[in-house]
Amino acid sequence: MQTSQLTLKSLHLISPELADDFAQQLEAAVMDCKQRPSLSEKREITLKLTIIPSPEDPDDVLIQPITTRKTPARKIERIKARRTPRNQLQFDFTEEEM
Repeated sequence: MQTSQLTLKSLHLISPELADDFAQQLEAAVMDCKQRPSLSEKREITLKLTIIPSPEDPDDVLIQPITTRKTPARKIERIKARRTPRNQLQFDFTEEEM
């Protein structure tokens, strides 16, 4: 087992899964840009380190790396719905031909 000081440069050594997950999140964000180039909103990848005291040794801490990704929601036109006498919703639509 080797030891390293935790820095931005050594972050990839924490876990192979962290590096793989970050690469997958990055690839997915780039793919979303390719698939929806007209959507100019930003895509975000966040790497968060949660640090808590170790219950076994007060000199140690436990580090939980988490990666998340935010992509803009798909914009879908609003529809008008009417309330029925029984408080249900009804809306009008047109069937598209196949």
